[in-house]
Amino acid sequence: MRRIVLLACLFAALAFVMAAQPVLAQEGETEPVTATLTIPFLDEWLLSGHADNTAEAFNHWNEEDPAEVPVDCAKCHSEAGYLDYVGADGSEANVVDHAAPIGSVVTCVTCHNDATVVKQSVIMPSGIELTGLGDESRCMECHQGRESKVSVDAAIAEAGVDEDAVSADLGFRNIHYYAAAATKYGTLAKGGYEYDGMMYDGNFAHVEGFETCIGCHNPHSLEVKVEDCAGCHEGVAGVDDLKNVRMEGSVKDYDGDGDVEEGIAFELQGLQETLLTTIQAYAGEVAGAAIGYSPAAYPYFFADPNA
Repeated sequence: MRRIVLLACLFAALAFVMAAQPVLAQEGETEPVTATLTIPFLDEWLLSGHADNTAEAFNHWNEEDPAEVPVDCAKCHSEAGYLDYVGADGSEANVVDHAAPIGSVVTCVTCHNDATVVKQSVIMPSGIELTGLGDESRCMECHQGRESKVSVDAAIAEAGVDEDAVSADLGFRNIHYYAAAATKYGTLAKGGYEYDGMMYDGNFAHVEGFETCIGCHNPHSLEVKVEDCAGCHEGVAGVDDLKNVRMEGSVKDYDGDGDVEEGIAFELQGLQETLLTTIQAYAGEVAGAAIGYSPAAYPYFFADPNA
């Protein structure tokens, strides 16, 4: 089934086949030899999430009426929507004009077209435009989240309450999935909430050669280039080993568990656990209601009658 979605790639390459001249046979032979078209990185792409035509990300709207990918979702959940957004279809860039057909994935043409080849900037959900980018800008359009400090502040302002006031007009703002670009660019993107007057980290540049999405990820298979990580990080043989990485200069106990040698991933895990505990305590003490959380069910936070 996956090879069906290669049609877009094949059509894009068809011009090369039509223009190619047959290779002349050797003297005495009568049958011409026709050149074979090879699609680069095909095997890597076929194994990636971008090619998974069974994924929920590409099938969520199949049973809707009408069966189409809505304007708000089309940019990142359909080929036509992405091409529309970047202006590769001849329309205005940075806006999706129409709902998109269902049944597509992220194909070769989605990322490789006349618009993306010159793309150097991305507008984040905060409205901030990050400039001076390269090919990683193609990834950042969809791996940026959907919310920001700006949208949270706007919701608070619309409710007309103070920042920490309990209000029935306020609810959880879901940043959406895999907001890696917002995380990487920190306060430059303002993907997370920031209190006025406080200082927050900016772009995590890492080291030369590994400062972009595609510096660390294979752009076709999407896999992390673990073998390259191992050049500097001892003990890294697989993706799970990256959780143990901690820079020598990082000596702060961020999650307060007393361990300053654990990998930064575990510091973050500890902070997440502390945050959830604090949210639940706040809900009980201030709002007077127990709250539960499930990462697998929208809208993720629920009234918890079993607490």
